[in-house]
Amino acid sequence: MQATGTTDAREMSPVGDPSSGMSPVVLVHAFGSSSRAWAAQVVGLSDHHRVLAEDLPGHGQVEGPFTLDRAVESVRQAIDEAGGKGHVVGISGGALVALLTCLEHPAQVSSLVLSAGVACPPRWFALQRAMSRIVPEPLLARMLAGAYSGAMAEHVDGAAEDFRRCGKRTYRAGLREISRVDLRSRLGQIAVPTLVLCGSKDRPNIPLSREIAAAIPGAKLRIVPDAAHLWNLQQPETFNLTVAEFVDQAACGA
Repeated sequence: MQATGTTDAREMSPVGDPSSGMSPVVLVHAFGSSSRAWAAQVVGLSDHHRVLAEDLPGHGQVEGPFTLDRAVESVRQAIDEAGGKGHVVGISGGALVALLTCLEHPAQVSSLVLSAGVACPPRWFALQRAMSRIVPEPLLARMLAGAYSGAMAEHVDGAAEDFRRCGKRTYRAGLREISRVDLRSRLGQIAVPTLVLCGSKDRPNIPLSREIAAAIPGAKLRIVPDAAHLWNLQQPETFNLTVAEFVDQAACGA
């Protein structure tokens, strides 16, 4: 799997050198986005961590189709590249992939950071799926550009390009996969340090994040002030500091 040229962590950080002694961090992007969205994290975290951010199936430069099974396998392969075990950070749909990776391959996950994730789709999710079906693709791309840019004007063009590469079919495949998931009964099986995050302005997802944090043993929950859905784009320095501090604590067994 190959990420876009501007965000390929294998070029931007020493991820290929497990002997570096740095903690490996694997970043999993949102459905409809790409590894491009992690550019600030690849740069900001690479001084002290081995970072890998790659495209999920059907996104960026990776061919589809998209399924959760294929997405989990792609993350497992990324962890293998990072040395066989890593800290997994997921946002939006990527948080669901991170959860599943930990449940399916627990020995390969050192810790989890889950931002705006979902363990079971809420009632309003059916409306989101219906809208994605009836709205024409160009209009859907414009509608999603705001959320997928972290509400930051400088990221709108990149978010729009990512959605065009992904396409409505892959985006709706991701929504369909989410609609079939219910991990609530399995969250208690997660035995690694877990940080659950959600932006204070991402109101629909706050209850979902609270549900995840309450069900994972020992999980920490943090609602981030003034943050939207993809707040790694909106507040990159805060996001990087939050992840780095948690990963370092998890690596030290704190």
